[in-house]
Amino acid sequence: MVDWMDVRGLQAGAGEAPAAPRAIEGLLDGLNEPQRAAVTHAEGPLLILAGPGSGKTRVVTHRIAWLVTEHGVRPEEILAITFTNKAAREMRERVERMLPLGRAWVSTFHSMCARLLRREIEVLGEGWTRDFSIYDTSDRNALIKRILREKNYDRTRFRPAVVGGWISEWKNGPDAGSLPGEGDGIEEEVLSRVMKAYEEALRASNALDFDDLLLKVLALFEGHPGLRDAYSSRFRFVSVDEYQDTNRVQYLLTKHLSGYHGNIAVCGDPDQSIYGWRGADLRNILDFEEDFGAPRVIKLEQNYRSTKTILAAAQAVIENNAERKEKALWSEGVEGERVCVLECGDENDEGREIALQIRALERAGASLDSVAVFYRANFMQRALETQLSLAKVPYQVVGGVEFYARREVRDLIAYLKLVVNPTDDVAFLRVINSPRRGVGDRSLEKLVAWAADRRLSLLEAARSGEARELVRGRARTGMIAFSELMERLGGIADLSAAGALDALLEEIDVQAWLAQVDDGAGTDREANVDELHSHAAEFDKLYPEGGLRGFLQDIALVGETDGMDEEQSQVTLMTLHAAKGLEFPHVFIIGLEEELLPHSRAIFESDGDEGLEEERRLLYVGMTRARERLFLTHAACRLHFGQESTRVPSRFLEEIPPRLVEGAEDEEDDAGLGAFEAPEGKYAELRVGEAVVHDHFGRGTIEALQGSGVNARATVHFPVYGSKHLLLAYAKLVRHR
Repeated sequence: MVDWMDVRGLQAGAGEAPAAPRAIEGLLDGLNEPQRAAVTHAEGPLLILAGPGSGKTRVVTHRIAWLVTEHGVRPEEILAITFTNKAAREMRERVERMLPLGRAWVSTFHSMCARLLRREIEVLGEGWTRDFSIYDTSDRNALIKRILREKNYDRTRFRPAVVGGWISEWKNGPDAGSLPGEGDGIEEEVLSRVMKAYEEALRASNALDFDDLLLKVLALFEGHPGLRDAYSSRFRFVSVDEYQDTNRVQYLLTKHLSGYHGNIAVCGDPDQSIYGWRGADLRNILDFEEDFGAPRVIKLEQNYRSTKTILAAAQAVIENNAERKEKALWSEGVEGERVCVLECGDENDEGREIALQIRALERAGASLDSVAVFYRANFMQRALETQLSLAKVPYQVVGGVEFYARREVRDLIAYLKLVVNPTDDVAFLRVINSPRRGVGDRSLEKLVAWAADRRLSLLEAARSGEARELVRGRARTGMIAFSELMERLGGIADLSAAGALDALLEEIDVQAWLAQVDDGAGTDREANVDELHSHAAEFDKLYPEGGLRGFLQDIALVGETDGMDEEQSQVTLMTLHAAKGLEFPHVFIIGLEEELLPHSRAIFESDGDEGLEEERRLLYVGMTRARERLFLTHAACRLHFGQESTRVPSRFLEEIPPRLVEGAEDEEDDAGLGAFEAPEGKYAELRVGEAVVHDHFGRGTIEALQGSGVNARATVHFPVYGSKHLLLAYAKLVRHR
């Protein structure tokens, strides 16, 4: 979340010093010894190795409060960076419950850089202005699609999203600042030409993509040492959370910002580094002690989240990695139930089993919002959603079609972006026909070509009488109407976010417009517009100085979990990557199979064990999101890309000690099954070795019985599907006669 408070005084001594905040009584109460040591560390570099659930957010926030109240640091001398808007918002709210933050910077890397560029980007020259647009992934892909079409490249071979990924990877790689060589093959040639056109289009539109936000600040710091030193001297204390997820550019920015005072504190966990695929460099945290000169190292190893059993299982898995810093996680919590490993027939059986388990948890008193299901790949979501729907289990998908990706919302935002930045061609192309104005593709092609020849923006071209002569009929009328609309809207750029949106909705006749975009799919688009207005009003209330420009920047940097609805009682579905930083009482991780988790790319394409170790870290992150119960599933066969294939259980399952797995063999107890107390009724006389029939798996033989009441379970071996762990309350087993 962006802090829109005044940042005019860069030097630490600028302006009149406010009264020093009073000491906070009991600030250190309740902290364990390592937490207290981290909070009260003052001068010099600090590395906090924080295991999952070890209270690192509490440590980071209490340290900020301690620096201000006990060490005499002014809030504006503190820079605290984390990786998601949600984490930044939580950090700020926690500190502000203890003391007013004033002008401290608490934000993500991208928000910090966007904020800095709003002040300084014109120093770079090249036509950049402070009203630049921020292109999200959808905007980027739309621009690349247009470039591919203009250059007549095959968009089935060179898909915009893939090309956008290539460009992002190149920008964050060691050769950032240059273009790929054109003589290295057809793909490199296309990438080089598209990337060059993409960069030129961004500059012409006064727009930056997410990567540029960081790269432009790096260019400012490296090209203008005086500017860099002004910020570095201003921030006496710099802290970076989730440091294991930093990439090369973020690492360099951290070095620049902390270079003057040397008071850099980073918090992270090499065992939770899961973003190597998007440029995160594990070496940043592994080599911190070498890079920043003998820092103090503090390990947070006491876990306050998970049961001892879940913690032991996760620790047993991650200890198989070589690239890590040793930690011995421990807990004073309860032992907890064993990890439940479920073998399923196929993806539909997997979904049915999960639905049954969720209903069992609900019957035992758990709320649906206490349950989360994680998966490695998005395609696994389909069968899961189908089975949950059939079982009437409410759910939400985090990272699916989010609020700001909806058509009517994106259209309104594009209008507002074009008002603030009239050179934004991507925004122009999105709204020139929303509502419909009869400006077809042929007319737009002529307009784009005319504008490109004269190096003008599309809005400037649409306002030109000469350009309008190229089109006829409805297209010309529509172009004139759109130009006049944007002329009338020009004055709203300096309004509040809600005020600007009100003016826009009135100008476009919102009801008529919504009637046009209605596709009959049952989407409540009017409610979405109302929700956008509510967001704008809330932003105005929280950040009265932000205005429309601040609002557009804020929503441009929204993360995939920021739209998560925490008010409704529903099961949460999300990828393992999206689960980072969250926790739930009950967690299901599905699809623990070779080539899924670990992913096939990690097995067949990565160098050495690097990819495999990141996959193991990904599972570790998922396991340590669970507080009370952990379920791991795998299927005997699975449909993917229309092909059904036999699956092999993940190697990671073998790394969990059997004593921690429900129903598994235990060296200390040969049965390892616990007492069996059958539920009353038809299952009261069940015996090991008895033949039974299941309505999906067919005939099988009972291998083991365990548990009691709603948790009574049978392990049944089926000739086709193998052994299954089945809840008797839902299995509908019938004795074979």
